[in-house]
Amino acid sequence: MAELLAQPRWVEAAQALIGGCVDLGPRQDGAVALMEAVCTGLGDQLYPAFLRVLAEVNLRGEYAARAAVAQTLVHALSQGRLPSGSRAAWGAWQPGAQRRSLGPIEYLCLAAWPQRGQADLSPEQFQTLAGAVMELLDCDAEARRLYADHLAAVADDPLDGTMPREVRAGLRALAQSWRGQPDASQACRAFVDSLGALRSSGHGPR
Repeated sequence: MAELLAQPRWVEAAQALIGGCVDLGPRQDGAVALMEAVCTGLGDQLYPAFLRVLAEVNLRGEYAARAAVAQTLVHALSQGRLPSGSRAAWGAWQPGAQRRSLGPIEYLCLAAWPQRGQADLSPEQFQTLAGAVMELLDCDAEARRLYADHLAAVADDPLDGTMPREVRAGLRALAQSWRGQPDASQACRAFVDSLGALRSSGHGPR
């Protein structure tokens, strides 16, 4: 099983991912296969490290480099090969519980939900990390549109069972805001505000 280094080389990892997407072609299967290999090599436990690499790409990459990674992500999405991490389905806390695979943004949305009173990500951490991944996708208008449509579809699928209604409502608010304009911070706030409103009304997790 892969293990995270004591001092992860985030910059080098981001540069390697950018180089692969640019060299192989952002809308080519080879770049998607590379991204899949990176994600699979890390495994579910280190999937957040993959998301951190995407955030680092957004932070340090030039516009063309960021667009290449964004185009690779959305090409993977169109093929049903979006690099994903698994989380236990909501309400399933016992060992061996059923798990679901989630793409980067929906994974972070579920991580920000305070299941059993405690979230894996604080609102600030969610806005920082999810905002960075979304800003990366903002580099390509088609990537943003297609991913926003994907998030809306996830939010509107009541049979999936992965997410509680609170997260679905927040995800729907995020998708609608983001689809309307390329403002990742505003869309992330829409998600956080939606969860906060539900908790205030007494509909949040107990």
